[in-house]
Amino acid sequence: MKYSAVLRHQRMLKRTYGLQDWKAAPNGFTIGLKTGCRGVNLSLVYTKLRTAADEQQDYVPERQAIHSLCKPMVNPKKHRLRLPVFSTGGKVVFIISLFVLISVLLGGMIFWYGNIFDGVRSYVRGEGLWAKAQKDAVFYLDSYSYNHAETDYNAYQEALEVIKGDKNARLALLESPPNYEEARKGFLLGQNHPDDIDSMIGFFLTFQRISYMRDAIATWQSADQTIDELKRLSGQIRTEINAPNRNTGKISELRQRLQHLNDRLHQLENRFSLILGEGARWVKQTTWRITVLALLIFTGIGLWVSRQIIKGITKAEQQLTISELRFRRLKESNTIGIISWRMDGSIEEANDLFLTMLGYDRSDISAAAINWREITPVEFQRRDQQAVNELLTQGRCEPFEKALIHKQGHWVPVCIGAAMLDNNQEQGVAYVMDLSEHKKAKQQLQLAATVFASSSEGILITDSSAHIVSANQALCAMTGYDESELLGQPPSILQSGYTADEDYNRMWESLNQTGQWQGDIIDRMKNGDLIPMRVSINQVKNTDNQITHYVAIMSDISEHKAKEEHLRHIAYHDPLTGLANRVLFDDRLEHAIKVAARNNTQFAVLFLDLDKFKPVNDLFGHKVGDRLLQKVADRLTRSVRETDTVTRLGGDEFVILLENVSNREMVEKLLNQIIDTISNAYRIDDYDIEIGVSAGIGLYPGDGTDAKTLLQHADTAMYERKGAKGSCA
Repeated sequence: MKYSAVLRHQRMLKRTYGLQDWKAAPNGFTIGLKTGCRGVNLSLVYTKLRTAADEQQDYVPERQAIHSLCKPMVNPKKHRLRLPVFSTGGKVVFIISLFVLISVLLGGMIFWYGNIFDGVRSYVRGEGLWAKAQKDAVFYLDSYSYNHAETDYNAYQEALEVIKGDKNARLALLESPPNYEEARKGFLLGQNHPDDIDSMIGFFLTFQRISYMRDAIATWQSADQTIDELKRLSGQIRTEINAPNRNTGKISELRQRLQHLNDRLHQLENRFSLILGEGARWVKQTTWRITVLALLIFTGIGLWVSRQIIKGITKAEQQLTISELRFRRLKESNTIGIISWRMDGSIEEANDLFLTMLGYDRSDISAAAINWREITPVEFQRRDQQAVNELLTQGRCEPFEKALIHKQGHWVPVCIGAAMLDNNQEQGVAYVMDLSEHKKAKQQLQLAATVFASSSEGILITDSSAHIVSANQALCAMTGYDESELLGQPPSILQSGYTADEDYNRMWESLNQTGQWQGDIIDRMKNGDLIPMRVSINQVKNTDNQITHYVAIMSDISEHKAKEEHLRHIAYHDPLTGLANRVLFDDRLEHAIKVAARNNTQFAVLFLDLDKFKPVNDLFGHKVGDRLLQKVADRLTRSVRETDTVTRLGGDEFVILLENVSNREMVEKLLNQIIDTISNAYRIDDYDIEIGVSAGIGLYPGDGTDAKTLLQHADTAMYERKGAKGSCA
């Protein structure tokens, strides 16, 4: 069952039954509860929940079908399936508008190209004016050198004004930003036509960085330098002519220099004209290439957009056809009940599923024996009227639940959605789904929710990738976590590190092979405390045999473990002193023998018997004697290493297992320290008590290689020492 469906039914349960703690799991809620956790048998709940989940899978797509099939019929203009926004006429208008836009853009480009060619023409004319002015200047200056007429000199200066105007215009346009006003004055001074000036300015600014224009400007600047030389030469000629003693030879020489400058200017004019001509040809070729490319691009865009729109129209028509075919097949497939009805209650057509749902057949349709108003219980007629009002105002009604009367008289719970046929206020189509099984499933979901919330066992549910999707209150109380802190986390959030990885590997092997596992683990609570758990885990699979969830039932076995630990301690420890008893000592002694034999090392057994202990019991009583034994045990424990074992064999006899010793001298030195420690006085109930101790040593492997021999050797050595001291027990 899909997660959305579960959540929907979760909300339904909350509304219907007031359940506040119900949690749903993705891909279906199944609580695979298992016998074995503190006597709770929940296997029946597991079976019923699986049945409920499977039934919900059948319910969800049908309810979705009601939503999807009702809407397209209401208003095709608003609810048409996947159609573009524009109508067919609107798309045609769009295509035409697109081509008009392309035409306007192309017209704008042609206008721009016209301005460019007008600029080329203006510069060609301006070059002619400049050349004429240059020639006039040379001509009048040459004439002035012969006839000395002021009119010729004035004509020479007027010609230079034309050249000066063009120079000023160029310099104004090269400024940053360009000085348009000075440029216009300069071009006017250069005798250019006023209507050509804007074109000349635009052309200059547009193409000044093009190689042809840069070469032309450089040639222009070179000509300006030559003109400056011409001005200096004219000054020299005028000076010689106005001198009191004219030097005709000097004037003749200056006249030759004038001719030389004229030749240089003529060359620059030719070069300027050549560059301007090549630039004009380049502009022409480039603009036409851009025009053709733009035309191809705009045309391609127009064709592509048109093709996409046409494809969209075709696709929309195909989808509409498919939608109609899907509706027809849905009606014939009996997946959901479908009827054609009228406002007066008559049912004109119905598919077999609807008829079977209510116990009717085709003959009842032919005889007009089925009226939806008559088979609706009185309790639902008011809700029907609300749906009718929605149909009349909106063309459709949202699906709602009601009941219909079966032919045999009992009620059939259904979910129904309806839509009016387009432009028809009397006839419509309805889609009906039988909710009988759904109601049963809802009851089972309510039972599952109750069990989940009220169980005294901790219940943990994960998805197939082992991430927690739900946890009940009992588990939260055990671990100290809130459910929100657990959701989305892996169960390892509870791991303590005390359960070996091998145990978890065996758990997963069991789950993968048998689908279940049961065992004891040690988890960690939120506050850091350890908590032993008895856990039962089950796989949950869907109808395709795919794992959807894991459900774990967890019981706190702290008390049980504490009892086990207490019994284990009693079994291996002396109840009076807490030291190891004979059983634990024998086990550790055997282990020490194996380790020493394998590693070729030594260990020692110390046998100790308290001296003058019996008089303490006789004089002060057994309670004081017991407390004395406890103090002796404490001193012995603090006198050896943590890896050594101190054992009370019984009465006043103790045995110490010293592992991994280097030699006998080390053992004897430690034994003497122990004897001194034990022999110090004891303060018990205001009594100062002094006792002694006799001890013997058994060293592995020199004194024996088995437990019995080592103990006998240590015991014999102890009695020999006791006899040597003349002590008594």
